[in-house]
Amino acid sequence: MSDIFFAKHDLSIGVFVVGIAVIMFLMFGAGAIGPLLFLTIETLFGKLTNEEFGILFASSIVIMTLSIVIPNVLIIRGRPRAVKINKINVYFQLICYLLFLLVLEHKQTWIFLCFVIFPLLANWLMSSAKYLTFLAFYETLRKDPIVFRQSLAKRIFK
Repeated sequence: MSDIFFAKHDLSIGVFVVGIAVIMFLMFGAGAIGPLLFLTIETLFGKLTNEEFGILFASSIVIMTLSIVIPNVLIIRGRPRAVKINKINVYFQLICYLLFLLVLEHKQTWIFLCFVIFPLLANWLMSSAKYLTFLAFYETLRKDPIVFRQSLAKRIFK
């Protein structure tokens, strides 16, 4: 199994850099959605009270954090199907940015709207060969950890 992995994939440090970059781009994109969400709600419904702001802030942080952390933990645990959740997260972020673009008209919001590049970069990296190797690495590691680690050690310490 591990020999098949090394025959199909070129393992390098770039593979792990791409995997971490996808996670970071998802986090940056989701982090900018919070302030934009508050500005949009205030634009549509008026000023928020402290209680409403607190509830909205806490719930948005919990939802966005869980939607990024859980799928990526599953990916690192060897479950590559969790990439679908990351794709859904990217599309959700893009739809939110489109909504913000349509609703918000303030000049200051363009700074936040520049964060749309992060989900776009995450989507682009998720379709790259290095990210697929990142997924295959952890999937192979989960299926047969001892043999894979021995094979990896042989390749590193030749």
